[in-house]
Amino acid sequence: MKTPRTPRMIKPLSAIFSPREKTRHRWSVASRTIAGTLGAYAVTALGTVAVSLVLAALGVTRSEAVTAATLASYAVFAVVAMAVFHAASPMRAWALLIGAAVPLSLIVWFLGPAR
Repeated sequence: MKTPRTPRMIKPLSAIFSPREKTRHRWSVASRTIAGTLGAYAVTALGTVAVSLVLAALGVTRSEAVTAATLASYAVFAVVAMAVFHAASPMRAWALLIGAAVPLSLIVWFLGPAR
């Protein structure tokens, strides 16, 4: 006859991690949170500008290009934020953001208005 299983007690964080590991974990969470919010917002804004400039260069009127790019940005923000929080480490999350921002910045640089 099987004996009923007793539920395992959940150990407090202090019992699992050393103080150094707790600090490292907190910085990791803070870095991902900043990358997932502010970083994703920055990449999305840069992508919105880039898409609207590309659409305008392809002959779409400027108002329609901006509207289409802005509507698409809601989905892009969600995907970027999920990708950042899905990354294996905060360094990979930031690398993902920088890797997305560089080509978008080049598009904005070359298609932007001349000064």
